[in-house]
Amino acid sequence: MGLAALEKHEPLKSENGSSTMKLFLATLLQLSIGYVLLGQNSDPAAEIRAARERSNRAIAARDIRAFSEALAPDCVMIRGNGSFTPSRQEYIDRFDAAFKDPNAVRYERIPDKIEMSSAAPLAAEHGHWTATHPNGKRAYGGTYLAMWRHMETGWKIRSELYVVLTCDDEAACAEYRK
Repeated sequence: MGLAALEKHEPLKSENGSSTMKLFLATLLQLSIGYVLLGQNSDPAAEIRAARERSNRAIAARDIRAFSEALAPDCVMIRGNGSFTPSRQEYIDRFDAAFKDPNAVRYERIPDKIEMSSAAPLAAEHGHWTATHPNGKRAYGGTYLAMWRHMETGWKIRSELYVVLTCDDEAACAEYRK
């Protein structure tokens, strides 16, 4: 009976005459909602690591648009020497100037640990960073902490704090000693 009903495009009926189409649609809706929720409950730490990797690739490629995508609208940053970058735009401008300078160091941030907040849509990324000259020689490096906020467009950097801990190039480190 069920196959014949499908072939004739008639509503499916159970033995007692009630429509099973409602049951079918309800089941389909439940499966769809479950699939959407499963996608939303993916691994947030992996998403943050992937976003950080995209940011690192953008820096290596000197792609300011791609670099900017990781930053929240209210992003702020404290540089390794303690100076404050008070806005997303100033942060972008700082990197844009460095991208145009062929002698500028290139930064790479390597996450060591990501902690998810149970109190807010936030995460803390702990890691270490390096600054490397275009010739491949390491200039300096240190540790960092980044606050990520989950937004409609995904995980975005709300703030970053960098601390310079090592110096391999005295001239490059001069600005950190001011």
